[in-house]
Amino acid sequence: MFNINYTKYKTITLTLSLILIVVGFVSTYFVYGGFAHSLDFNGGLRLVVELPTGKGRNDIESYFKKNQIEAVTLLLEKDKNIFQIDIGIGSIPKIESLFSSLGSTEKAASSIDRLVALVLLEFQLPRERILSADQVGAVVGGELTETGITLLLSTLLIILGYLSYRSQFKFALASAIALVHDILFTLAMIGFFQIKPSVPIIAALLTLVGYSINDKIVVFDRIRENAHGKDNLSLSNIINVSISQTLGRTINTSLTTLISIVAIIIGGAIELYDFAFVLIFGVVIGTYSSIFIAAPIAEMYDNLRRKA
Repeated sequence: MFNINYTKYKTITLTLSLILIVVGFVSTYFVYGGFAHSLDFNGGLRLVVELPTGKGRNDIESYFKKNQIEAVTLLLEKDKNIFQIDIGIGSIPKIESLFSSLGSTEKAASSIDRLVALVLLEFQLPRERILSADQVGAVVGGELTETGITLLLSTLLIILGYLSYRSQFKFALASAIALVHDILFTLAMIGFFQIKPSVPIIAALLTLVGYSINDKIVVFDRIRENAHGKDNLSLSNIINVSISQTLGRTINTSLTTLISIVAIIIGGAIELYDFAFVLIFGVVIGTYSSIFIAAPIAEMYDNLRRKA
């Protein structure tokens, strides 16, 4: 077992995390103009269509790509060849323009009607092959955003209360700050790589919170056990020994979790990719923060309290 001085690098790791989070959010808002548009959060058009045999996802994606319309295509039922097509609100003007350029005699009072007309014309489909057609408003996105933020904040408060009762306040505070770090880091990554926010992404963030706090509880429990009856040792030494003792378990847990997530990418549907990528990043950041963020913050708080 190696007794590495993990707390020695707290200034470097905390500064590096802060810089990367700031860079991520600066890129998100000043380079890309915000998070990527998604139907769930920003509104748009959603169409469910049954394609004839011989037509598939590639044909749909090729048509919209050719016309420079950003669309997300999901296979809903393989046997019936049913697909869901999501068009973000930013691509609606291109739908309008394409419909006008065709000079179609089809009556289309709204954007969703025009999208239906374009798909029927392109794939030579009868009207009954359109199973549903909806225009999703931004109000729904606002409600989802509010719900997601409420869930995350409520989870953090419950965790802070539970750990304060179960352990010591300094460990609870350090865990809460480290969780905020993990969430902000992951959100910065989502914005930097322009991953589209969605309900599965919120699920990934909540999963990340659960995974990350479990890892930190293990570390802090070992610190508490090692500190019992050893008032002559500094908290820094106890933290370093405790992290070394739990490092094997932490790495093994992270690796087995990552293997499961990679399996989703290899064998899962394309619509699960963003969810899996966010989880992979979250597991790595959660493991990193347990070692280099949470425990050092507990030490810093302890030192400040002793000096007060």
